[in-house]
Amino acid sequence: MKRATTIAFLAATLAPAAVLAQGATAVPLDKATVSKEVAQRTLIKNQISATVARQIVDACVDFARNQAGGPGNYAIFVLAPNGDIVDAHVMDGVLPIGAETGLLKAKTALYARTPSSAVAQRFSDVEGRVIRLDLGKESGLAYYFVGGGLPIVVENNLIGAIGVGGGNMDEQCAYQALTKVLGPQPPLPAPRAGGPSTFVSA
Repeated sequence: MKRATTIAFLAATLAPAAVLAQGATAVPLDKATVSKEVAQRTLIKNQISATVARQIVDACVDFARNQAGGPGNYAIFVLAPNGDIVDAHVMDGVLPIGAETGLLKAKTALYARTPSSAVAQRFSDVEGRVIRLDLGKESGLAYYFVGGGLPIVVENNLIGAIGVGGGNMDEQCAYQALTKVLGPQPPLPAPRAGGPSTFVSA
């Protein structure tokens, strides 16, 4: 009995962070992905639709305009599972690095199937990050160790990813947008006590 409990505990502890991204949403998979006609033509069904991607971008912009402490400025990218940009928007006042990091965060969430902040926590030392900096680049993906990228998961299917950069509440902007459009989302990773900050925006 004790051994079974230990195994169950280890399985839960060591489970991929992608499991945290799973969960029920208010919008069914069929309504969040491309139409049957598009899927028949492209041979890809479980990809976020352009309509839903635009709704997520607009929700993030609404969050920015109404956030506490005054309006925010964000670069927002919604990617398909293959890394293609489905929708994007750069608000007035975002510096070029904000746009670059927003895209990198989306690619990180897509590549790792987990929030980019969780990736930053998982590889928190310099050595762990350096040896992973080039991973995924041949496929157009990336590891970028800053919060603001989230996988978009509906009915346990990865249908895309969102990355937000340039502001001071990047991860919250992405999270609130997904919640508004798709329904309840899994909790965001909690910062590790005493560890390096992984939620710094850029």
